[in-house]
Amino acid sequence: MKFPGFSVNPTRRGELAIGPLMVIPAAAGLGVFWIWPLIVAIINSFRSFNPFTHRANGWAGFANYEGIFADPAFQSAFWVSLIYMVLMIVVIIPLALGLAILLDKRMPGTVLARAAILAALASSEAVAALMWNQLYQPSSGLFDAIFRALGMPTQPFLTNGNLAIVSIVVMTAWKDVGLPMLIFLGGLQAIPPHLFEAASMDGANRWNTFWRLTLPLMRPSLVLSLFMTTIAAARLFTPIQILTSGGPNGQTSNLAYFSYAQAFLFNSPGQAAASVVVMLLMLVVITVIQGVSLRGKRGAS
Repeated sequence: MKFPGFSVNPTRRGELAIGPLMVIPAAAGLGVFWIWPLIVAIINSFRSFNPFTHRANGWAGFANYEGIFADPAFQSAFWVSLIYMVLMIVVIIPLALGLAILLDKRMPGTVLARAAILAALASSEAVAALMWNQLYQPSSGLFDAIFRALGMPTQPFLTNGNLAIVSIVVMTAWKDVGLPMLIFLGGLQAIPPHLFEAASMDGANRWNTFWRLTLPLMRPSLVLSLFMTTIAAARLFTPIQILTSGGPNGQTSNLAYFSYAQAFLFNSPGQAAASVVVMLLMLVVITVIQGVSLRGKRGAS
């Protein structure tokens, strides 16, 4: 059916035809590597498994969920996951924003600093964790060597529960701060310069300009960085595995590591799947709360 005065450019028609075809590989990858494993995990969370063959041998209903909720190790892992999220947000978001502001000023050495930050981001988590494991060693590590040189006592970075959590967060912040920094840097460079000039002419100082102009205009970058940091904190696994193996006494084990332990160490695939589902539900609830609260602030402003 043709409408009077309406025609589609042949080139545009070809783009409309090719566009959906170009999306198919990404959609297929998303379905195979993300959606399908999630569906399988949800189904397995309601199944019972043979502990020797790891094959499903029937339906368990909510028994797997009842088992993990009654397990003190799961309860500890749940709260530790929340602690990781809070600490990583508190550390990474302000640090990334501060680095972005400094790099945006194009001071001497910013190119080298940006390259160093991106190099840490590009390195694998396993390599970074192994390197920081050496730094944290009490007898040969760099940090304790500095403490000894200053006449201070050595610190049990990886053998004290509370200090081990902080050590893992510090290592992860060093590794992952580059991505939110790039997001903030893009948000800063997207702000029209004439707005800062107008604020300066109105007599606004640097703090007022940042708080009332820069930060509100960077809200999309802030929301994206907050979501990505929260998700990264929820799926934190490799540093825990290499630095502490969930210890001491399970004090650094989060839900991701608890799921791994249930599946591969304790031969409980059903409870591992149940803990994964709980972790995803917790992540959905937290991100929804973050989105609603930030949207509410935007509406109020």
